[in-house]
Amino acid sequence: MPAEEINAVIQTALKEADENGIHGKDVTPFMLAKVKELTAGKSLEANIELVKHNALIGSQIAVAYQNM
Repeated sequence: MPAEEINAVIQTALKEADENGIHGKDVTPFMLAKVKELTAGKSLEANIELVKHNALIGSQIAVAYQNM
């Protein structure tokens, strides 16, 4: 997702959280759900791909470390 698009969505979600008095531990689940809603699920797909990529990089680091 383009940075401008996701940043605008995040700002909208943050504003809505503030307007609804959402604070503390309730902010993260609200933000994840709202960003997913506002991006029609594209943010969830991007996050899943990020987790997969991080797992791949982590495994490559582990193998390199083992071979030292």
